[in-house]
Amino acid sequence: MNKMRLLLSLMLCLLLAGACTDVELSDDTTYTNRTGVSFAYKWSNIPDDGFNHETADSMLVIAKRIVGAWTCSMKVNTADGSGYYLSNAPKLEPESVPEPESQTTDSTASTRSYTRAEGSQPGVDEPTSEFMILPGVYKFVTFNLDTTAYIYQDVIQYLRNEETKSSLQELCMEYKRYAYADSALRGKCDFWRDFNLYGEGKNYIQPDITPIYYDSITNERISQKSQKTLSFNPGLLTQNIDIRFRVRKKVDQMPFVIDSIYADISGIPYRLNLSNDYFDIKTTCKMMFSNVFEDASGNPISDSGTNTELYCHGNIDVLSVVNAHDSTTTKGPGIMQVMIFVKGYPAIRGLINLYHCIRRANLIDDVGDGIWARKRKNHGVLQIDSDLIIDERMLITDEGDGGLDRWIQMDDQEIVIDT
Repeated sequence: MNKMRLLLSLMLCLLLAGACTDVELSDDTTYTNRTGVSFAYKWSNIPDDGFNHETADSMLVIAKRIVGAWTCSMKVNTADGSGYYLSNAPKLEPESVPEPESQTTDSTASTRSYTRAEGSQPGVDEPTSEFMILPGVYKFVTFNLDTTAYIYQDVIQYLRNEETKSSLQELCMEYKRYAYADSALRGKCDFWRDFNLYGEGKNYIQPDITPIYYDSITNERISQKSQKTLSFNPGLLTQNIDIRFRVRKKVDQMPFVIDSIYADISGIPYRLNLSNDYFDIKTTCKMMFSNVFEDASGNPISDSGTNTELYCHGNIDVLSVVNAHDSTTTKGPGIMQVMIFVKGYPAIRGLINLYHCIRRANLIDDVGDGIWARKRKNHGVLQIDSDLIIDERMLITDEGDGGLDRWIQMDDQEIVIDT
């Protein structure tokens, strides 16, 4: 078995992100019993809202035959439609396998002879743009394929079920969650301290994740010995969210410069039902993000020592953000933590409960059971009305009332006594 064949035979296990059993590609049917299908991707359903919604490089395609239950799954490159089978690849006909070449004393040539004798299988040993499936009436679904960002437990269980009695309506995918100390977690910040620990230590998702896209094609007839190209036009399932707040600097006694502000936000749902866009709001996770500095007109700027205010802007693509149960807690969902790097001074740490801010943003619709919700819009804004006030050493806590959320200093500061 060459390296590519071994890679494809293990790919479903990698999708499962920790499964301990290998998944064998099905070889119950040959090419002569199948017909060719190609896939193309259009992106005209991406919202024309002025924001850059990155498209996925690779998508998973599941083909489910409605009558005479049978499924096939493929990894497809969205640029050119090429890819590999993930399950139920056809086997080569015995007569299609080339005869072995004559023996040779050269070890490299002997290896090449064995490889050619074994046969090269499109979609297994090499990419293919035509996937061979059994004739019938199908439903096709497609969605993101990224094993560093998502877990596909439900998908793998569905594909492993030989009788395929479960419904595509039940398919869910999850964000893969990481502990902050995990080396695989990208975008970490030195000296970060988490004051909002929850989720059994694995509560962060990867930053800068590609938005989730999904599309389906129903009642598509695939005839014997025909060739058909199916066009997907995926829609956006995630929500693009701007996070905006103002920093006021007290520089009357000591001018200082802010180099950068690092943040994370909790309350991000991580389990999504692909068919109805519902996400679980009972359990949530967190995402880290950096901020850019702007002036009052939205132009990017750098800070200066005598500057008295900065407008901070972060942007994330997530399912949504869920608020806390009340406006006073400092743990759980709906909390934003910040670390402010001031040139020449220790970092300043703080947090804010965004209870009022998230409720005003009106990001989601509860579907009525307190368990599942769906996004209300493709783009939302968390406009934090309370200013973050600092001097060169600490965050200055202001009383929050009248619907304003409250910034809280989280570090114990050294007490200096003049004698």
